[in-house]
Amino acid sequence: MFGVVRTRLAVLCCFASAIVAVAPRRARGQHGSSARTAAAASSEPDAADDAPTPAEEHAAQRVVPDVSFGPPGDVIAEESERTGRIEGAPVPAHADVADEIAALSDRACLRALQRASVPFERVRSGVPGIAQPIRVTGPIAGVRYRSNEHRAIHELLDCRLAVALVRFSRMLRPLGVVEVRHYSMYRPPTAAAVARQRVQTRHPGGMAIDAAVFVFADGHDYDVERDFHGRLGRPVCGPEARVPAHPGAQTLRTIACEAARRGLFTVILTPNYNYPHRNHFHMEVTRNANWRFVR
Repeated sequence: MFGVVRTRLAVLCCFASAIVAVAPRRARGQHGSSARTAAAASSEPDAADDAPTPAEEHAAQRVVPDVSFGPPGDVIAEESERTGRIEGAPVPAHADVADEIAALSDRACLRALQRASVPFERVRSGVPGIAQPIRVTGPIAGVRYRSNEHRAIHELLDCRLAVALVRFSRMLRPLGVVEVRHYSMYRPPTAAAVARQRVQTRHPGGMAIDAAVFVFADGHDYDVERDFHGRLGRPVCGPEARVPAHPGAQTLRTIACEAARRGLFTVILTPNYNYPHRNHFHMEVTRNANWRFVR
């Protein structure tokens, strides 16, 4: 009898040892897979800036933590939830101006820039993903747009985005803005993406700008990361949104929300949308959109 017990114990011990031996291998395999996935994702062009498709918009309605993402202990953002003024009227359901701009043919788009006296040059080759690539060589309607990093490739854009920036500049100039510093407009797509779709959307199509700093005629500036004072997940525009008393926060809300109400862009993403957008406004013109997204 004791022999049988010893035999069973030995079998159980061997079985337990096998489980312990296999578990680390599985864990290592899972971690290795995650590392490979992360490495692959990091090679993609800033997926955090991708605006949602209509199918993704519903998922974006999920509940997110109501936290401040500004400087530690951002009292301005916290106080605004209780004492901030209501931002303003609701944002229209459709971005009519952006829809019209997105539908322009290449020829009509170039003519629109010429009529607006925008200094630009056509880029005739070597820009994958952009339908009508151009480089703006001077201010657009009195406002200069330049890359924070002074990288020439980030200065490229599709003609249609330039037309949208004409309208945007005409809105900015009465506020005193003379320069917009951005992280990028164009970011090259992968060869595989271009093989699937010759004309790209968002940054790979030169159809979006990541506006980070707005410079005024008197020399001062408002930086989105420093001065927006938002709260993750909270409304940005409309009667449900609250605006801090800080002058920079008020001006930046005016810029984002007035552009939204005028329908200048199909998509406007702010620091309230998610952490990767804490330091810029993602403003995008989207082709064939029967929706819009402002967060």
